[in-house]
Amino acid sequence: MAYIYAKHEIEDYERWERHHEANADRRAAHGSLGTQAFRPSDDENTVIVLQEVADDRLDEALGYYDSAEFAETLESAGVVSMAESAVLEKVHEQDA
Repeated sequence: MAYIYAKHEIEDYERWERHHEANADRRAAHGSLGTQAFRPSDDENTVIVLQEVADDRLDEALGYYDSAEFAETLESAGVVSMAESAVLEKVHEQDA
């Protein structure tokens, strides 16, 4: 599995969440296996998204995130900027 990390600066969380949920089928069509969203407890205008993608569909997912269609989705969702993004590889996992 590969993971795509993105840190978004947003205008309003509820607006962002509605658009994120509405975009689930489109993300899945481009290789997403699911997302998790996190927000710093002291910053309601920052959202960190971690998305799981099958290794064999990573290029497809990245292509979608470089598309004009995705840029329009971000704008509609009230994303002010994408402060950071990266492709991550899980190197360790441990319970407790």
